Amino acid sequence: MFTRIREDIACVFERDPAARSTWEVITCYPGFHALLIHRLAHGLWRIRMRWLARFVSHISRFLTGIEIHPGAKIGRRVFIDHGMGVVIGETAELGDDCTLYHGVTLGGTTWNKGKRHPTLRQGVVIGAGAKVLGPIVIGEGAKIGSNAVVVKDVPAGATALGIPARVILDEQDKTREEKAAKLGFSAYAVTSKAEDDPLAKAVQGLLDHSVEMDKRIELILNQIEDLQTEREDTQRQLRLGPKVVNK
Repeated sequence: MFTRIREDIACVFERDPAARSTWEVITCYPGFHALLIHRLAHGLWRIRMRWLARFVSHISRFLTGIEIHPGAKIGRRVFIDHGMGVVIGETAELGDDCTLYHGVTLGGTTWNKGKRHPTLRQGVVIGAGAKVLGPIVIGEGAKIGSNAVVVKDVPAGATALGIPARVILDEQDKTREEKAAKLGFSAYAVTSKAEDDPLAKAVQGLLDHSVEMDKRIELILNQIEDLQTEREDTQRQLRLGPKVVNK
């Protein structure tokens, strides 16, 4: 138990530069408190003391602003930053080293019993306000953008953005995102899967054209620099005296 607590404190220092001391983490971090109380509630849930487990989680919600169902399975070194408004459903599963920011919902999309909440693999990061809904799987190391609404599986290492969330995975999509960021906005939904949206297709074309123009301009500049260097070498040779030239 104490090993887990030490791990929880250490991961706060790793992922939050605002943390200044162990005492501050222990006394002032609601995410740390919520996970600590959840372990007690989850233990009660596993031995079928269901009402008491729910009551403990209810007290935790009142104290921290974070609602974690006692049936949820949470791995090691999970970090909930700020935490206000976080909701984690009964059948949700979080792998080791996951990070959740405030306003995150790991919710269900059906009233049927059984698995109805998401599964987060190791190292997943979910941005503030994101909603991950249904019995989907978020792959290892994936990132969910702020305020995204995710209702489909996200592959390992990918980034999901927008409403509904679209996966940014291949190099072309990443290039578009980088270009869009330079233009001052984030191109949510500007992927090859946005075929039914004429506006998205138009923005796709503009971004691809802009990327191609950047490449051509860079090539032209490199050629100009090469010509300038060649010209300077020629002028230097012309300035040499006849003796040096003959030699």
